[in-house]
This record gives sequence, C-alpha cells and structure tokens, in this order.
Amino acid sequence: MRLPKQLSPSSFALWEANPDEFFLKYLSERKPPRIPQERPASAGSSFDAYVKAHLQHDLGLGDFQTLFDHYYAAQVEPQNQEWAREEGAYVFNCYVVSGFYDELLDLLKVAKRPRFEFTVEGEINGVPFSGKPDLGFETALGIEVVHDWKVNGYCSKSAVSPHKSYMKCRDGFVGKQTKSHDTEHKEFLGIIHMDLTINTTYLEFANPKWADQLSLYGWALGEKIGDEDVVLSIHQIVAKPADPRPQLRVAQYRARVQASYQQELARRFRRCWDAITSGHVFQDMSREDSDARCAILEDTAIGLQTDGSSLDSYFSEATREGYRG
Repeated sequence: MRLPKQLSPSSFALWEANPDEFFLKYLSERKPPRIPQERPASAGSSFDAYVKAHLQHDLGLGDFQTLFDHYYAAQVEPQNQEWAREEGAYVFNCYVVSGFYDELLDLLKVAKRPRFEFTVEGEINGVPFSGKPDLGFETALGIEVVHDWKVNGYCSKSAVSPHKSYMKCRDGFVGKQTKSHDTEHKEFLGIIHMDLTINTTYLEFANPKWADQLSLYGWALGEKIGDEDVVLSIHQIVAKPADPRPQLRVAQYRARVQASYQQELARRFRRCWDAITSGHVFQDMSREDSDARCAILEDTAIGLQTDGSSLDSYFSEATREGYRG
C-alpha cells in the first residue's frame, strides 16, 4: 500500500465522502488512471484563471495575458481548453456585472500582502499538509481573510440555488432581475468585525465543506486552531439553464468558524492520517475486514488499468463510477 506524503483539503474531503475512491487514488499500489476533468469543472477552472489574472493585473502585480496563460494551462485539461475558454470568459463577465469583482478589487487595493494561488505547506495537528488557497490577504486592520470562488451548476439541466446565510446575492446579468437580486438571506445577520462586515452565523452552518477547506488553509497560513478572528470569504456563482448559456447569480459569504467546530475538524483530520498510516484504513471495520477490503480494492485498481485506447479508457471510467463521491 502506498502512503501519501501529505493530506490536502481535497484528499481529506474525499476520505470522508468516499473512502473506497480515496484508497484507489492515494493508497493503491496500482494507481488507476486519473478521472478526466469534466466540462462543468473546466468552466469553473477557466473562470478561476480569468478572475485571478484580472485582479493581479488591476493591482499592478503582473501582465494579464502572461498570468492568464499560466493559470489556464495549469487548471484546464487539454480536452476542454478550446471549449472552456469562452465559457470562462462568460462566467467572468457575469461576475463583473454582479459588482462583486469591483468590490473585491477595492478591498484588495488597501489590503496587506494579497496572494493568489499560492502553495502552503506545514503540519496541522501533527499531520503534514499541502494546499493552494485561491486568495489570502490581511485587511488594513490586520484581519486574516481566506477567499475562495465556487462555480456550481454550470452545464446542469436544473437550476442551482446558493447556499443559505449569504450576505448578498446579485444577478450576473442586466434586464429583468430575479426576486433575490441585491438581497440578503433571511438567516443573515451582519456585524462589524474590526473593518469587515461579516455574518454572525458561522460558516459551517451554511456549508461545512467550505468551512473545512478554508479552515485548513487558515491554519496552514499560521492561524491557531480555534481562532475565531479569521474570516472566511466565498463568492459562489450559481447557474440556471438558459439558451445559449446559463443565467448566473453570485452570492457572497463572509463568516468565521466556531472554535468548537475547528477543534473537532482538527481531530477528524488527525483520525484520517492515523487510519491510513496505521494500515487500518477502514476504521468502521475490524482490522481483518479492513485488510480484506483493501485487497479487494487493489484487485479493482488492477482492473481499472487501461491500454490507452479510447474504448478501454471509457470502460475504466464507467466502471469507476461506483467509487465516485
């Protein structure tokens, strides 16, 4: 069995959501082929390249085209690059129309040490960690902010709604506006936290996966587990099917994570690492049954190997659907 050198937010999330797929991806001696990036993910990655390149250019931190080309090549897989370029530009333009781009840019202009797509490594509760936050910065009064963008529902056949407790939701288009345009969620109650308006409700009540991911980033940046001064910020772009492209809205979240939740997250993170390093991978089973499960998955991994042909690759991916989270 292989052992990963580090955990990341994505690998930890996969461990909790789908231990079988975690084993195949990170522990199996015969690592299966990587599941190809799908179009909805490539649209989000393309937008990500646009927004980071534009922000850095507007802050005087680099040339737009150079930055964009770097991000785009790194984040959008070759099979999607032609299609995703225009889709990402469309998402970015809708984001600008919502007004959140200019508001974030104004905040960054007076912030300390804005950093984009940077690698953070270290130990969290004794667990080696590596991750790449989208954006981190300090406000003028010294609040550490970890920011992330999410694109949900692009290419979906049904509309996706923003998560609850958003502090503001706006349409990313002109014309007849939706009922939620420029409104707060009914559960949002704002307070002034030094020089930022944030929600009194903690982020884990809106989306615990977001709270997990951004808390891990904050700790890797040097913040203490349980520190409730760190602010986590999300701009969530959600889609509703329309022709020729989806109708987009943007919801803004800015909140903290409760100390007790952070402490339990640190324990969950440690339990994951202890399980995989001990060899007793499936903790809800006896060691004997866990070992037997690992053996079955090793055989599965062998069966998922391909010879590179399109038919063989299709069979491998279709077979693996049962192990996806």
